[in-house]
Parts: sequence; structure tokens; C-alpha cells
Amino acid sequence: MSLINTLKYHGRKAVLPVDEIKRISRSLLVGNRISEIVDFGAGTLFWSKWFADELGLNVIAVDTAYINNSLQYDLQNIVTQPDITKVFETLGNGMHKGRKAIFICDVIHHLQPDYWHSIFAQITEIFYVVIIKDIDADRKFGNFCNKMHDRIINGEKIQNVNLGEIEKHLINANFTIQTKALPKLWYPHFIITGVENNA
Repeated sequence: MSLINTLKYHGRKAVLPVDEIKRISRSLLVGNRISEIVDFGAGTLFWSKWFADELGLNVIAVDTAYINNSLQYDLQNIVTQPDITKVFETLGNGMHKGRKAIFICDVIHHLQPDYWHSIFAQITEIFYVVIIKDIDADRKFGNFCNKMHDRIINGEKIQNVNLGEIEKHLINANFTIQTKALPKLWYPHFIITGVENNA
């Protein structure tokens, strides 16, 4: 793991409400007897390792960083994949959702809106449980701080995340949702969870 990725991995708790995300995720995943989870935007595998080691889940870790094998891991119960659409093809296949979940932590604001909308439709067709954590664009100052963070650290211009749109889409897709604000420092984190009603 590179020095930057090591710092990101260990420094995460300084800016992210890690313990609260773990508490909410554990309750939802264990309570719904989830056996497999897709960690979309897995990066350094911070969350993937927790899902595998602490919750005993099979994990498909998805991140474009794995395209050229720039991040290589040999971990039990974790498979890496660079392309989320390949995961959809494998898991979709017209099969019942079963006990599959997807975890999307601080990914949406890195995606182009058209791309996000196209994959979000597939997410609600394939997964029984959806957990999304991101930054609330309606909180102007905190959203600005997050944009500056990504501009300075990653040299990246990021997108606004509209929490209301996510809520509306999940409800329209027949998910029962819960939303919680998780502010930390000046970052307006939120987590939204959805469980599909007909599975």
C-alpha cells in the first residue's frame, strides 16, 4: 500500500464518523442476514476488511484503482473488481436478490450525474439492502469544504449529492428507508439505508 493510501486508511476516523457508520451497518446487515456485500468505491479496503473480518461477509470490492492492479490484496473472503457493471452482470442475471447488499461510501460525489443515475437504477433492481454514505450538498458550507478537500488532496472537481433525489428513488423502487445526519468536524455527512420491501 502506498504512503498516501496508508495515510488515508489510518486517517479516515479523523474526518469520518466511522463508529456510527459501523453501528448502523452492523445492525442492518446482521439484522437482515446478509451474506454477501458489494463495497463500491472500496479503495484501500478499509470497509471491505471490516465487512469480511468483523461481520464474516463475502465481499466484492469495486474500485477503478484496481484496473491496472495498482492495488493488490490477498485477502480471504474479498474479491476485487475494477468495474461495477461487471458485478451487476454477474449478480443480476435475472436471479432473486437473495441476501445481497451494496455499500457506497463517499463515491457518488465522484461520479458524473448521468452515470450515477444509470447505475442507481440497476442497484435497486439487484440488491436487497442499500447503504449510502455521502456529503449533503444542501449544507452549503460543509459541502464547499468537502469540495476543497477533494480539490486539494485529489486534484478532483466533485459533484453535488442530492439526498432528496436518493430518498425519492429508493422509495419509488419500493425500499423502506432511514436517513441520518452524521456531522463530523465541518463535514455534513449523511447515511441513508434502504431495505427492499418485496424480497
